[in-house]
Amino acid sequence: LTQLMRFTDPAEAAASLALRDGNPAALAFYADTKRLHPSDAATITSQVLTAWATDRRAGLDAIMLAPTRDLVAQLNHQARELRLQGGTPGREVQLADGNRASVGDLVITRHNNRTLRSRGGDWVKNGDRWHVTNVHRDGSLTAQHLRTHKSVRLPADYVEAWTELGYATTIHTAQGVTADTCHGLLTGTETRQQLYTMATRGRHAN
Repeated sequence: LTQLMRFTDPAEAAASLALRDGNPAALAFYADTKRLHPSDAATITSQVLTAWATDRRAGLDAIMLAPTRDLVAQLNHQARELRLQGGTPGREVQLADGNRASVGDLVITRHNNRTLRSRGGDWVKNGDRWHVTNVHRDGSLTAQHLRTHKSVRLPADYVEAWTELGYATTIHTAQGVTADTCHGLLTGTETRQQLYTMATRGRHAN
């Protein structure tokens, strides 16, 4: 690919292509637009969560990315706590990442399954994000796709093995994800390819 149509800012598209090609000058765009926020691990985790929450309150589809499943599970747990604000969640189900979900939560499916189809015929894919609209007594979920708005019922065994909270995800899982904004956490050991993936998920800002 030589042209990216995802971004609202052509300068960001150009910077991402330079980043993909390994040109260190690409980092100047992210520095000049105040996209880089170096800090210690505890502080940066809090900053990522706060920035994500600010975008969500503004009505944006924001996602958080991190390099490890442990960091992602931590961000997801904290994001859900912010959503609930101390309220009672109602019926919950246990997810594959150790977190729990209830109506109103955002989840991500982590395994392709062509037998699970929405009314429109779309099948459940790895990396799809969904809003939970119903938690059934048998542990299954009814969820609405974030982009197509089509609904599917995820069986309890699929929920337990292949469904996670979707406020944050790993860089690897996010390769097929597009959001309005992306807030990423880097430890400094990631590859340029991982940085490129993280810097190209958000339409408006990364």
